[in-house]
Amino acid sequence: MTSVTPKAPRAEIGRGRSGIVYAQDGGRGARLACKVFDSRGLTKVVQWLTLGAPNPYVWSADAVQCAKLRRNILTALVPVWMDDQVGVADAVAAIRNNDHRTYELQTRMVQGWAAHLRHPMSDAFDGEAERLWNDLMPALRRHLQTAGFDGLLWQAGEGNPVALNNFLFEPISPEDPSEAAPQPTGRWIWIDLESGVPAIFPLSLKVFFTYSLRHWRRLGRPIFDDVDASRLNAYLDAESDKLTRSLGSDAYHALIRDAQLLAQHQETWKSIGRLPSSIQCRLARGDIDKTEAAYFETHRFRWLSREARRGLLAGPAALKSLFIRVLHHLKGIDPGKILRATWRFLSSQTYREAFIHDFLRQGIEKWRRRGQMNAADAHRLLEQVGAPEASVFVTDFGIHLAIKPGVKAVQYWVLPAMFAFGLMSGTTLALLILTGGALARSAYTLGRLVQSVARGSEKPWLALGVGVLPVVGTLAFPTQMIYSSRGKDEKLAQFMLDDGFARVGRHLPIWGGQDTWTEHALNRLPRRIGEAFARKGRWRRRSAP
Repeated sequence: MTSVTPKAPRAEIGRGRSGIVYAQDGGRGARLACKVFDSRGLTKVVQWLTLGAPNPYVWSADAVQCAKLRRNILTALVPVWMDDQVGVADAVAAIRNNDHRTYELQTRMVQGWAAHLRHPMSDAFDGEAERLWNDLMPALRRHLQTAGFDGLLWQAGEGNPVALNNFLFEPISPEDPSEAAPQPTGRWIWIDLESGVPAIFPLSLKVFFTYSLRHWRRLGRPIFDDVDASRLNAYLDAESDKLTRSLGSDAYHALIRDAQLLAQHQETWKSIGRLPSSIQCRLARGDIDKTEAAYFETHRFRWLSREARRGLLAGPAALKSLFIRVLHHLKGIDPGKILRATWRFLSSQTYREAFIHDFLRQGIEKWRRRGQMNAADAHRLLEQVGAPEASVFVTDFGIHLAIKPGVKAVQYWVLPAMFAFGLMSGTTLALLILTGGALARSAYTLGRLVQSVARGSEKPWLALGVGVLPVVGTLAFPTQMIYSSRGKDEKLAQFMLDDGFARVGRHLPIWGGQDTWTEHALNRLPRRIGEAFARKGRWRRRSAP
């Protein structure tokens, strides 16, 4: 395998559990997406516990060759399976990256966009994510399973909502999605086929038992991008006539050769045990030399002792690094500035309005930068943010946002300290941690309710009810705005709900993140609830005497 130190300038374009992706000029006008494999944080811990070593693509040349060969094979098969509605970002090269002491996979750069979230003006892309998740990805998984690519079901969405962002829509004529036609033509491209962790944390219990646990028992280890070589060869043999007609004789025989090479490299990679894997990882990373690796292969207890010692030392080192980062962050905080801002927020209606208007503008701008909203739609929403006729509930939403950090500080710092000093019971502590946010929101909303009664203005009963809900209670006043708007600023209120639920999806641990099905499903939730209530209202009107 080629070993290089990349010299061409690179720009980071993405990162995930398996590595960091850089854009690079591939020459002759071509652009490459260079995936530099990596392992860190909680992902690295999971890899150690399940595989005995960090990400195999970091240290195993055979694993990286498997990644390249799988892409070569699927680049040919997937368009045939999916009637060219789905393709694969084909591999150009697999190389050793000397700068990072790891391997990298270079693939074709895909000029496209991720599935669009819903917002009040998103009719052009409605149903885009649902079709990919509910129709195309399940069909792709059925073909993968038939051909023996059991380990790749995970990256194609088998119990894994994060897999949605493994696909980009590539239009026939690449263009800015903000200027795309109402129904752009093109196909979905599978850009990420390499896992970061084994398939052991599916969202569905059914998938855990029927997929993750079943293959774990069959293989004696967690499934990690495995291909059943015998089933793949049987599939290629059984479908030889069809594939030869679709691809041509030369391409078909190239598939046969790649399948044979894949079986060889996979056997070499997967036959390495847990302990030899950790030795080979250290050797590939340059932490030990070949002589030391050979010694530890025959003195495995000493290797275990060495690694246990490293593990014990790594814990305090990680805590020290975290402590230093926290201190560095705290140095940049000016308590006086925070107190002055807090006082201005509490005492000035103008300052509160400016705070929430700035928050909403930033949210709209993030959607525009992500390509989730075009410039014209963003402008229409921005016009509503500071409009004189905008609902008074916009500012109330800002206050719910502003009190959240203070409530969290009390919940996770002040209350535990009071418990430690014996000033409250464990039951009270648990209750206040669980309900602290709802209590704070309800206290403010009750005050607004009393104020509205005194003034004879609209009463935020709905906001009071929604505010007691966990996680999404902060969206109480946008919900009230939808109910009260009567078309005045309904689109802004709807965006606040769409964005608020999407934020929850982006920050959900393990299964959440940007462009995941989790983000999309939560983004669509308020609209579905509204549609359900509308259907219920129509049914009641029809059944009325």
